[in-house]
Amino acid sequence: MILKLPTKLAASLLAIALFCLPTPAPTQTPAKDLNANFLGKWTGQLEYRDFQSNAQVFLPTWLTITETADQRALQFNYIYDDGPSKTVREFTTVTLDPIAAKITFTSDRDKSTDIYTLQGLEDFSKLGRGTLILTGHGKENDRPVDVRITLTLRRNLYTYRKETRRPGEDFKFRDAYTFTRAEPPSTP
Repeated sequence: MILKLPTKLAASLLAIALFCLPTPAPTQTPAKDLNANFLGKWTGQLEYRDFQSNAQVFLPTWLTITETADQRALQFNYIYDDGPSKTVREFTTVTLDPIAAKITFTSDRDKSTDIYTLQGLEDFSKLGRGTLILTGHGKENDRPVDVRITLTLRRNLYTYRKETRRPGEDFKFRDAYTFTRAEPPSTP
């Protein structure tokens, strides 16, 4: 036997049933929780492959990572010692979207925005530390390249290694950062 309910009553019962369903537990750690372990002052170096000479270049580098006012992104404030009496500063905003598995880097220096797909986020989310692999596309000398970044965060160590490749080629080292905390973290 099929009961025919008035349309308004049926809609009301459906709304009540949906409202009473348990809310599923979140499957991803919120970005602000993932951001927490990056915060602080870091000291280390930038290493990069010079386009003209193909030589490896090393620059002492300082990094301060803070959260944006809304706690949805990180602000990376780099200071590079680029030779006698030459200091270079760069400010980058990094936004992690764990639901879309994307990360966005926006640089104030060249006004660029780069978006990468994240791999390894599930394991990284468990501890707020570990290794993430970022993949996407970019330009190098105004030519398109594939980009692969390996980002590793430990309690007192942060490394970032970028490799690029032109179509049909293997990945080659482009640049890397290696940082240790300037001050011991307050949490174990």
